[in-house]
Amino acid sequence: MPFISIVSNPKLLEEGWYKKAFDYFGFTSAESFIIILGIGIIFFYFFRAVYSVLLTWAVNRYSAGMYKYLSKNVFKTVLSVPYKAYAQKNSGELIHSIYSETMDVNRIILNILQLSSEAFTALMVYTVIIILNWKITLVVTATLVIMITILLASITKMSRVQGEKRLASGRNMNRTLKETLMNFKFVKLKGNREKILNVYGDVIEVYSRSEVICNVLGHVPKSILESLGFSLLVATVVFIIWIYHDASAVIPLISMYALALYRILPSIHRGMGNINGISYLQKTLESVDESLNQNIETEGDEIVAFEQKIILENIHYKYVTGDEILSNVSLEIKKGVKLAITGESGSGKSTLVDIIIGIHKPVSGTVYVDSAALTDENIKSWRKKIGYIPQSIYLFDGTVAENVSFGSEHDEEKIKKALQMANIWDFLHTKEGVNTIVGEGGIQLSGGQLQRIGIARALYDDPEVLVLDEATSALDTETEKKIMEEIYNVSKTKTLIVIAHRLSTVEHCDRKIRIEKGKIAHE
Repeated sequence: MPFISIVSNPKLLEEGWYKKAFDYFGFTSAESFIIILGIGIIFFYFFRAVYSVLLTWAVNRYSAGMYKYLSKNVFKTVLSVPYKAYAQKNSGELIHSIYSETMDVNRIILNILQLSSEAFTALMVYTVIIILNWKITLVVTATLVIMITILLASITKMSRVQGEKRLASGRNMNRTLKETLMNFKFVKLKGNREKILNVYGDVIEVYSRSEVICNVLGHVPKSILESLGFSLLVATVVFIIWIYHDASAVIPLISMYALALYRILPSIHRGMGNINGISYLQKTLESVDESLNQNIETEGDEIVAFEQKIILENIHYKYVTGDEILSNVSLEIKKGVKLAITGESGSGKSTLVDIIIGIHKPVSGTVYVDSAALTDENIKSWRKKIGYIPQSIYLFDGTVAENVSFGSEHDEEKIKKALQMANIWDFLHTKEGVNTIVGEGGIQLSGGQLQRIGIARALYDDPEVLVLDEATSALDTETEKKIMEEIYNVSKTKTLIVIAHRLSTVEHCDRKIRIEKGKIAHE
């Protein structure tokens, strides 16, 4: 505007700020002043373009960095919670929290940064119109502030409500998808696809409706504020004409206010949109905060050596519900022994083993490895000595090598050795070797082959203690017998703990104990 004003009326250089600038820089003609000012404006616009791109890059880089930080730390916290606490949570909701909710927090950060930028822009424009006429500016400001306050109070409240619905429905969507896809064969057999689709449809309807309402609420302030702001200006002109019958004297001032509002109202609208976005995602922010501040386990680096025996002394354990599952259990397991633990379902067999291997911590009593009590300081070292083969082995959609070395450094020689010990290398050698794809859940393998991959995974880091938690119960008798013979063979130099229902599974164990109602009934 200053440039166009001077070009159209060079006499402006004879008074006011224009004359001060003309004299300060020592110009001798209006033409040279206009040329230099024009060149300066050209450079300014190029600078602004580069600055705008760099600012956008910096803001998004910072925001993306915060997403990486939050997602990684939520994941780290989830991995660090006690197993007892983890068992109470739904894995689908945890996954949603780790990648989706942290992404929403990233959106909050972007909104805050954009809000700051818009506030700065609005402040600069506001400063100009204050200088022009502070009385009119204060009247316009008071009107806008009242309107903005009313709009924000109603819109942010509705946004928070919709945000809570969105968070809950988002978790339910993730949960429904995971539960359905993990039970795909069962769904095909049941033929209940329509029912599942209806459940998912209801959940996604809530999610979509919340998004629509939030987006509409974000555009409401723009329509109202623009209508109000420009109506005020027109009303002022009409009022002046009505009172003074001539508005020519105030038209330049009114035009300046129109220009200022044209620039400032979009900033106010975007700022209100940012506030609306923050309110909409507030519940998600609280959820991420809760995820980051869960009680976690402390895992020290103190080394524990296993040379002689494991001792359980007066172990008591309760479920979260308060029901006691183990009561005053004492047990000694010598190194190298093959121990079988039998008992009815729910008797406490798996819980006892989870305490032995350091997954659960007893409510009272102590676990000793040799003479060292298991504590937070040495539990990490003890867990590394354990090879665990569960009843249900989950293989992810990748190669045999990736599944066997999961969580450890990839060493192809060690992988082959583990596969040979698990007696599955000959089969894999006829396929793609360690690069054979297993499919999600090991769908490309038979039950026995899947179990052998699980055994290879357990043996990969050469554990001192090998635990089978009803690992062969789903196999037929002949396959189970072969696998158990292979396990006994590879565990000759290891301590072996086997949980089983069938006595035939543990017939070669050195020692057998039976758990009844949370106690050792007999050996």
